[in-house]
Amino acid sequence: MSESYYFGQGKLWIAEILANGQLGPWVWVGDVSELSGQSNETRVQHRESFSGVNAMVRNFGKEAGMAWNATLHQLDADNVGRFTRSRMSAQVAGTVTGELLPNPVANGDLLTLDHMNVSNLVITDSATPTPVELVRGTHYEYDVFGDLEILALPTSPAPTQPLKAAYSHGATKQAAFLAGSDKNYALKYKGVNLAENGAPILVELYKTSAGLLQQLSLITSGNQLASSPVTFTTLLDSSKPASGNLGQFGRFVEMAA
Repeated sequence: MSESYYFGQGKLWIAEILANGQLGPWVWVGDVSELSGQSNETRVQHRESFSGVNAMVRNFGKEAGMAWNATLHQLDADNVGRFTRSRMSAQVAGTVTGELLPNPVANGDLLTLDHMNVSNLVITDSATPTPVELVRGTHYEYDVFGDLEILALPTSPAPTQPLKAAYSHGATKQAAFLAGSDKNYALKYKGVNLAENGAPILVELYKTSAGLLQQLSLITSGNQLASSPVTFTTLLDSSKPASGNLGQFGRFVEMAA
């Protein structure tokens, strides 16, 4: 056996296993700083009771499996949703005219608009035929999240309520935590072994169950970027023959550089 070493870098791809057993599209999950697997099994052991020394006479394994740990750094809505069992939804960009605010509103009220990613907000009252336009920074203020604060309503004359909002809103993507269902995924790691002249390495896991994110760091400090660990449990893929070269769990493929 020739001497060799391993120092790996590469990309982790994931594909949802659909209800019909087919794979959805492969998606790169972004920067992953750690990917490691641990084998596990349950050992069955028996010591005899006839010799007087209780010697071990049987020692065999069952319930073999593998668990995998990945540390994700791309914390976008897709990754967060995927690993928090979320229900995904999206809002397309658009405009709103005449959104009615609660009636009445008073100074100091903090209201939430119907959409997020808000820009170009204009607040008017309900006077007819000519509505009065309120002044941002004087009468109200808002942020991109769709929160609207009433600072000081005009007094002379007082606005005719209800107030109305007109604005633009950009696209958003949403992951509703723990509102989705369990899903199984196929994993594919395409890497290189830098210790052996960049020799290509492929690891495939045919069917896994993804655990929930172990940590979601939203406020960070120091000089380290946020990361989120997630675990995968390898499952038996019964669509592949037990006697085939691929096996029923996964494979490690080594290629010459």
